[in-house]
Amino acid sequence: MKTIFSATAGAVLGSAMIILALVMMNGGESLMLRELVFSLSCNALFCGLCWWPLAKIKSTDNLHFDALAGACLAFAGWFALPLALLKRKSVPHAGKRLLLFGKLSYALPALAFFLLPQIRIAPQMLESPALKLSTVEATPDQDAPNVLLVVVDTLRADVVLDPEVPTPNLDALREDGTWADYAVAPCNQTLPSHLVLLTGFDIEKVGMRGNLSRWPSRSMLADNKCLPIAERYQLAGYNTAAVSTNMLLSSVDEDAGHQAFSDGFDTWHGIHYQTPFVDFLSVIGRHTLMGQILPTRFITFPLNRILFPNDIKHFLPHYKEGERTTNSAIDYLQDLQQDDRPYFMLAQYFDPHSPYIAPSPTRGSIARPDQRPAGYSAAPEDEYFMRVNLRSYCDSESRPDDFLPLSDYLHALYKEEVVYFDQQLGRLLEQSKLGSRETIIVFVSDHGEGFGLYGGVEHGSSLYNEEILVPFIISGPGVAKSNRLSYAPEMIDAVYTMLELSNITTVNVDGQSVVDDAYQTRPAISFKIDHVSVIDGDYKFYASLTYPDDSKPYELIPLTLYNLSTDFDERNNIIDASPEVVSAMRAIIATRMANDLFPHITERELSGKQLQQLGELGYTD
Repeated sequence: MKTIFSATAGAVLGSAMIILALVMMNGGESLMLRELVFSLSCNALFCGLCWWPLAKIKSTDNLHFDALAGACLAFAGWFALPLALLKRKSVPHAGKRLLLFGKLSYALPALAFFLLPQIRIAPQMLESPALKLSTVEATPDQDAPNVLLVVVDTLRADVVLDPEVPTPNLDALREDGTWADYAVAPCNQTLPSHLVLLTGFDIEKVGMRGNLSRWPSRSMLADNKCLPIAERYQLAGYNTAAVSTNMLLSSVDEDAGHQAFSDGFDTWHGIHYQTPFVDFLSVIGRHTLMGQILPTRFITFPLNRILFPNDIKHFLPHYKEGERTTNSAIDYLQDLQQDDRPYFMLAQYFDPHSPYIAPSPTRGSIARPDQRPAGYSAAPEDEYFMRVNLRSYCDSESRPDDFLPLSDYLHALYKEEVVYFDQQLGRLLEQSKLGSRETIIVFVSDHGEGFGLYGGVEHGSSLYNEEILVPFIISGPGVAKSNRLSYAPEMIDAVYTMLELSNITTVNVDGQSVVDDAYQTRPAISFKIDHVSVIDGDYKFYASLTYPDDSKPYELIPLTLYNLSTDFDERNNIIDASPEVVSAMRAIIATRMANDLFPHITERELSGKQLQQLGELGYTD
């Protein structure tokens, strides 16, 4: 009722403004009453026809938005429908002044229906599918543990150890298990890191170096005896379920034959685009001559950016996403704990990925209002523009005076999101303690986050430590308590350790077990599309990869070398003074790259929808 009232009030106000303007245009002459009544009736009809789809596609229940939309529809209605007024010679003044707009009358309704639906392209967690239980005949061991794999999107290692950031549940998890100050992620972007986690294959093998890289096929991985981790548990008689809040993880299987993250899970509860209307621009792209000439993405994506340059739809859909993820995961855990079989469950959280909009009371707990740079409000739109401006500062040769305050404030907002996530983690861990079986808890992140100090904003732009060092915690039966590792493991070690503790085969799984005293550190390799970094002992090496022709898999161009023992912040490039170290790093990369199943990196062909999804998450411009 409030929505209807607000829209009606806006339409009345808009109509009143138009009437006033027309009266003034006629030099004070009054419009004929019958013409005025006719126009108002047509206007009301137009608003009624257009408001219904608009109410279905609008992004939020905002009364201000409803009133503004009503006013805009009223304005459009005046020039869209009173065609009879234009044909009447008895009213020359109004007719002449409306003639120009009347020529557009037939286009306005079409524009409303074809363009407005783009406002409501937002990710939503769909209703949880019914939990499916394993039908595999294998009988797991009576003492087989449950396994809960918690993957947090965009969580930096240093933040969870920051005394300024209260994370009591993560602190308790570390006390209950084995942990490292940080682990090294295989990539600074979402899809490659998750692919490593859910296949158990090293990053260089699958050839996926970024979200836009070519995606491995099921047949290619099968030929190389890669079995998805969830399927390994499934074949051992485990129930398998997943809750994922990153829409990219639920969209990979759109291309037939491609390895999907959901492979091996009895139940996969993901996130998708949910729109009440068909994406009309995509339809145009598929079924018109223009669409046959140009790829769909050249139609949908640029128009989306032109029509909605501020990309406001990026913000609020993610608000309280952690709570929804936890609720869904707990619902599944309650059902799984009632079954005789053990379970393997993935809980993938989107928090604290941008936008950094923590719900109350977490919001405002770290980022103080007086800390906010001048010219910005606490609105989600301004938080978006903060990140846009910070990125532009990083791209410019000189940085303004408010660069550091802006960076620090965004970092504080991010920390609030971490606090919020920790609260949700506590709820999940409490539920995992119930049931008759012991539970292995594995906690990692896919990558970190940057705030402009090294030139990168958010993630995907660099291989500095802030983007590739992530938390690493394992607890449960067979795991030493309060055990701080003296070395930095690789993310893939979490997969190997998890399988070994579960007595699940580790054949053709890369990595090592961190609960094994015989653990031997190896150089950790990370990718950023056409760049690579190696951490070996005290040194970190960074280089670019070029692919000149098919006769050579790649050419390596050294860029930086840091001694992390004395320069963990990566400020002092010593590459020119350390030729022997550079040579050793080259050899390490050559050895690892020899395992590449995709010897030539190419970008995959993306659909307009996939580009739109990546744009929603800030990966494309």
